Amino acid sequence: MLLLPFFSVIIPTFNRVHLISKTIECILFQTFSDFEIIIIDDASVDNTEHIILQFNDERILYHKNEINIERSASRNKGIDLAKGKYICFCDSDDHWKSNHLQLLFEKINSENEPVAMFFTGMVWNFPDRKQEVIFPSPDGENLIEYVIKNQIAPSTVSVHKEILKDIKFNTKIVVNEDVEFFSRIVASFPLFQVPFATIDFIIHPENTKGHFKNYISPQLVAMELIFSNELIKNNISNQFKREITRNLRHQLINFYHESNESKKLIVEVSRFLLKYPRDWQNKSKIFMLLNHLPITKQILKKR
Repeated sequence: MLLLPFFSVIIPTFNRVHLISKTIECILFQTFSDFEIIIIDDASVDNTEHIILQFNDERILYHKNEINIERSASRNKGIDLAKGKYICFCDSDDHWKSNHLQLLFEKINSENEPVAMFFTGMVWNFPDRKQEVIFPSPDGENLIEYVIKNQIAPSTVSVHKEILKDIKFNTKIVVNEDVEFFSRIVASFPLFQVPFATIDFIIHPENTKGHFKNYISPQLVAMELIFSNELIKNNISNQFKREITRNLRHQLINFYHESNESKKLIVEVSRFLLKYPRDWQNKSKIFMLLNHLPITKQILKKR
C-alpha cells in the first residue's frame, strides 16, 4: 500500500533561478519530513529547470508549463497534482523557518485533522529592518472580513485537500487573488491560527507589487468581485465593504496625485466626493481637484 504524504507543498515559479534554491532548501530542511514538494515552473526561460533537477530528493515533483499561464493557474495545477492530506503554498521567494510544518502539524493534530484552513505568522524582511507579523486571533471574528482585512499570505497557509476539490484560485484576478481565494474558503470552512512567525517574507523589487505601476486598481477589481459573490456578500457588513472600498479609492487618488495623472485624478476625486460626501478628508480632496483642473493650470501659467 502506497503511503501518501501528510503535506503537499506547491511552489509556483517563473524566472527565479537566483531565488528558488534557497526556498527549496528551507522546505527540505523542515523538522517535519512527511511532505512532497510540487514545483510548477511557469515556462521559465532562465536556468530554473537545471537548478531544480540538481536537487536529489524523491519528494520533489517538477512540472514545467509549456506556456506561461501565471501563478493562479500554476497553483491550481499543483493542487490537481497534490497527493497530500493538507496542501501548503510557498512562493518561490519566501523562506520557511525549519519548524513551519511541525507547528502546523501539531495544530492540525490537536484539532483532530479538521476539514479547515490553517495559517501562521510571518516576518517581513525589508532591506533595512525586520517586522514580525502575528495577527490577532480569528476566534469570534467574522472570518471573511478577517482574511480580507489582514491579507493573509499564501506561504503561511495550509488547507485540507477536500476543500480544494471545489475551490480553486480565480485565474482572472492578478492582484489579491489569494485574498479572494481565502475568502471563499472561510465562507464555508473553519479557520485556525498557529500564532508563531514561521515565514520569512523577503521584500525585493521583484515582488508582485513591483510589477504594477498602479497596484491599487487591481485590488479594487478583486474586492468588487469578492463583494459580489453570492456566498460572501450577505455574510459581511455593508460598513466593512464600504470602508475597504473607501480606503482603496483614497489610496488611488493619492497615487494619481503623486504620478500627476490629472484626468484620472479628476474622475476619481469626483467619484469619491459623490460616494462619500461626508468624508473627513474631503476638503483636501477638493483642493487637490481644483489644483488639477485645466483652468487652474492655465491661471497659474499666466502668473
